Amino acid sequence: MVFAFLFIVFYLQQAGCVLLVFACQFMMYKELIQIGRRNSKERELGWLVKGGFQLLYWYWFFLTTFIVYGQTLEEHIYFHRDMIPKTFKSIDAIFDLYVLYSFGLYALGLVAFVLMLKKQHYKYQFQRFAHSHCVLLAVVVQSSVLVSNMFQGMIWFLLPCLLVITNDIMAYIFGFTMGKTPLIKLSPKKTWEGFIGGWVSTVFLGFAFSRFLIQFPLMVCPTKGFVPEYWPQCETSELFRLGSIEETFGPVISSRAPEFMKVWQVMPMDEHVFWMSMFAAMVAPFGGFFASGFKRAFKIKDFGDSIPGHGGITDRMDCQIMMGMFVYTYINSRVFKTIVGDVDPEAVVRLFEDLTDDQKIRIYSTLGRALTRRGLLSQ
Repeated sequence: MVFAFLFIVFYLQQAGCVLLVFACQFMMYKELIQIGRRNSKERELGWLVKGGFQLLYWYWFFLTTFIVYGQTLEEHIYFHRDMIPKTFKSIDAIFDLYVLYSFGLYALGLVAFVLMLKKQHYKYQFQRFAHSHCVLLAVVVQSSVLVSNMFQGMIWFLLPCLLVITNDIMAYIFGFTMGKTPLIKLSPKKTWEGFIGGWVSTVFLGFAFSRFLIQFPLMVCPTKGFVPEYWPQCETSELFRLGSIEETFGPVISSRAPEFMKVWQVMPMDEHVFWMSMFAAMVAPFGGFFASGFKRAFKIKDFGDSIPGHGGITDRMDCQIMMGMFVYTYINSRVFKTIVGDVDPEAVVRLFEDLTDDQKIRIYSTLGRALTRRGLLSQ
């Protein structure tokens, strides 16, 4: 399984990873939507309503996928506009009214749900409605940010995954060999020794993984579109440039660092690795504890049996979803906001292309005058 994952990351790259995330979402939704179902209640609904409910579960799943992936992948889809221009005429028509289509399709599902309501079963039907929507929000919507992360450079997808896996393994090793003090009642086998050992190990190994991964251009180069580039060319970001502590973090941090650390070669990425490692070790495990509580509430051992001996996909992805959401909010708040600014030039170009000819001429004239005043264009 590990080799298959690495094959997808390094060979199929973003296109393969998007399909991998979608497959995991599909399996997690399939596992979670079965929880709480009562066969006796659904038999009373009749085969027509029961079948309609089954269709609605998956209708909402694919609709949610359409909405979140459309927003996430729009710029990458448009990147291939010149490759298949005829196809993009219909794609343009969809994206022009994308929000309206999305709402209209959801409203259609809501109408279908109301028409399927059956007297004496309202409570159960609304419980299933709420359950499916909570699963969509907690699993499908949240995990979709993993797709956004990977296009900033595969390191923002692979490294968080490795940190969660590392913490899980090291916490188990420390807990198995040294664990004596219970950590939380939801997971009786978890111990403070394992939790602390996993935390320290994850931080140190996080730096080692980061230094190894940045050697590969695939890991550090942002990308557009879905065509694999095995040795992409890009200018090395200042995130990955080595320097002294003073050069990298400034004189204030340098003055407070011990003397032996002042000769270290560090990079801005080290700070981000530290915070990701801290989250992976101290907060992401609570996604697993949440899942444990959920399973106890419904008296089930595992969410599924798709991975022999390890339960279902949800049992393996509970912490990854939380980690992916953190990385998405973190890098968009602290990393790329300060490096490339808030404006995506390609998004501006797409907006420009949608303007009328008169509007384009006005913008062209205004922009030309501004560039001339700054000496960037000749008279």
